[in-house]
Amino acid sequence: MQEKLELLIRQAKRAADAMAAHSGTVRVVSHYDADGIASSAIIARALMRAGRRFRLTLVKQLTMNAIGALAGEDNEMLVLLDLGSGQLDAIRSMLKVPLVIVADHHQKEGETGGGLVHVNPMDYGISEDISGSGVAYIIARAFGAHNRDLSALAIVGAIGDSQIGAIGEEWGLFGLNREILKDAVDAGKIRVTKGLRLWGRTTRPVHKALEFTVDPYIPNVSGSESSAIQFLQELGIPPKKEDGGWRTLSDLTEDEQKRLASGIIAERVNGNHPNAEWIFGDVYELVDKGGECRDANEFATVLNACGKTGAGYLGVELCLDVERAFGEVRPVLEKYRKTVGDAVRWIHRQIEAPESAFARKTAKAWYILAGSRINENVISNALSIVEKSLAPGKPVFAFADSEEGVKVSARAGAGLVGSGINLKDVVFGAAEKAGGQGGGHSGAAGANIPAGSEEAFIAAAEGLLPGEDTNKSLGGDKNINQGEIRINSEAEADGRGSEKELKETAGREKVERKGLVQYFGSRMAGQGQGRGDAGD
Repeated sequence: MQEKLELLIRQAKRAADAMAAHSGTVRVVSHYDADGIASSAIIARALMRAGRRFRLTLVKQLTMNAIGALAGEDNEMLVLLDLGSGQLDAIRSMLKVPLVIVADHHQKEGETGGGLVHVNPMDYGISEDISGSGVAYIIARAFGAHNRDLSALAIVGAIGDSQIGAIGEEWGLFGLNREILKDAVDAGKIRVTKGLRLWGRTTRPVHKALEFTVDPYIPNVSGSESSAIQFLQELGIPPKKEDGGWRTLSDLTEDEQKRLASGIIAERVNGNHPNAEWIFGDVYELVDKGGECRDANEFATVLNACGKTGAGYLGVELCLDVERAFGEVRPVLEKYRKTVGDAVRWIHRQIEAPESAFARKTAKAWYILAGSRINENVISNALSIVEKSLAPGKPVFAFADSEEGVKVSARAGAGLVGSGINLKDVVFGAAEKAGGQGGGHSGAAGANIPAGSEEAFIAAAEGLLPGEDTNKSLGGDKNINQGEIRINSEAEADGRGSEKELKETAGREKVERKGLVQYFGSRMAGQGQGRGDAGD
């Protein structure tokens, strides 16, 4: 890992030096989800600290139309964040920009060279445990030691990119993300504790957190609001405050949290669940933030909410600590939750119906044909929630109408990924057969395909997925410019992040967990690649 990371940092220093030396406006384009928003805020802050001007746009996807629009601009330097690696040939042929920097963590398609600097860990054999915002942080870190505090945003982006996973009973961030986390802790930006692995510690009523938890799964509780409330009452934990408001996990006393943990373990033991006690994990607290943004998991949800509801500018402002933005976030978050919640409930209704034209189960996969019934911006988020509650031995594909045809999202659980399923390859091949484009990661991938090509995609996917080769249905057919931001409306091919494979520690690259300081000090001296980090 050490040699691989040094090569990545050397490339990151090339990008940082170029941005620092540029006297004009740096044009920045980033993806609109939590990882992309965190990426853009990291680079924005680094540029501001370097006294450089920039203009930022968030997009759903770097489509040919988006590249064409950029080609019509008069830019001398373009920086693409959390996207671009899959469109390198189009970028090189269509954009006549003297220097383009692509900082991404997705699969590379096409060639680099000339005026294109490609900063991607996959080029150096680092294929997991770093997000787009992690790559952006390494570039910012290459500007100088003063940017080490931006590591906290990289952690939020990694969480938003579904990079929290498990190694045995350990649950949290691993690999290179762990090194970045050490930087954030040393900078006094993140506090790490242990707690119950329930999402929504500060913003979701505790009974809803129990209802929606599927990892860890709680037999007789998960999936049922009434059962979750009854479970709390049996444990002697009031679900409501004295003023009538719902309590969150963070509202519970230490004794109540212990009782809750014991109750969850007991239910899992009674349900013959393996590793019943594996219900705890790392909790990442952002020291400088409050409310919905205090817990890093919650902050990642807030950023996703901003991006997916057309308020990506608000997410960037939250990352940049614009005070006004914190007063505007709750309505955005409520709108996002309602939209995703409605989508999840609709999918479950189709699955549970004796017959449905919108849910199809084959021997190999589930296919959810949502059409216009689910917003394309949240189809991937809803699918991530329902995937674990469907047949665990099957990947799930969902289709939603988009501005440029049909958006496809795909998810596969850790067990499937561990057994060898790679959704990136399946989605890439099926999308190509259907006349579209796709890609992503082993456990989470996505595509854009032409309208009306869903059946062609499904037929191709069935041929690419392992298992008995059949198409037979088995059930129910069942512009920040120092403050200004512009949001483009481009269609997204999702696949932002992958569920971590459950495997033993020995199966991962070893890291020293000393933080990235070890790679920016004397070890890199004399390389002719940027300014020293004597301040570390």
